[in-house]
Amino acid sequence: MATIHFYLVRHGQTRLNRSRRLQGTTNSPLTKKGKRMAKRLGKELQNIRFTAVYTSDLKRTHETAELILSENKRGCPPVYRDPDLRELSFGKFEEANNMAVIPTALRTLGLRRILRAFANDEHVAELTELFRTMDGEEEIETSVHLEKRFRRALETIAQEYPDQDANILIVTHGLILSNFIESLKGEVPLFLVDNSRASLIDYKNGNFEIKYVNQIKQESEKID
Repeated sequence: MATIHFYLVRHGQTRLNRSRRLQGTTNSPLTKKGKRMAKRLGKELQNIRFTAVYTSDLKRTHETAELILSENKRGCPPVYRDPDLRELSFGKFEEANNMAVIPTALRTLGLRRILRAFANDEHVAELTELFRTMDGEEEIETSVHLEKRFRRALETIAQEYPDQDANILIVTHGLILSNFIESLKGEVPLFLVDNSRASLIDYKNGNFEIKYVNQIKQESEKID
C-alpha cells in the first residue's frame, strides 16, 4: 500500500494577520514579510519532489504555494484548488480586531470558561466552539465538522495516488490545520501553527501518522 506524505502548510502572513484581525473566509493579500516567509519555506523544501499541490480556494494559499514552488529544484507539479481546505468562517467576527473581541467574549462566556478553554488539551477545538457560542446564530462550523471536512479533503486527495508513494503539498489555513493536527493528538501552539511552517503527516492504510508539527526541516526528504 502506498504512503502519502502530506506536507501541511499554513499560508504566509497577510495584511489582516499583521493588523491582528480575525481572518477566516475573507481574502487578504500576503504582506512582504508573508512572501519572504513562503520563499524561505520553499528553500527548506527545495529538494522534495512534490507529486501535486493542493490549496484552498482562497487567494492567500494559492499565492503562498506559488512562492514555495518558485524555489523548488525538483520540477513543477500541478496545482489544484479544493474548497474543503478553506478556513473556518468567523461569521460576524470576520475581520474583527482580536482585542475588540475580548469584551464580547467576557460578556457572553465569562472569564472562567475562557481560561478553561485555553487550558484544555484540545484548546483549538474549544476555541472554535467559543466563537460558535459568541456568534449566537450557529453559522460557524463546529470543530467536529471542521475536522471531518479537512480529513475528507486529504482522504480524497490520497485516493488519486493509490499505487505510488507521493509527496503532496497542502497549503491551507491556521485554525482548520491546527484543529486537524489536534484531532490526531498532535501538540499545537497556543495561538495555532505558525505561518509558512510545514507539518508532515503520513497517510497509509486509511490511517494518519504525525511525523512532525510546525517545524523547519533542513534535511532532504525527497521521493523520486
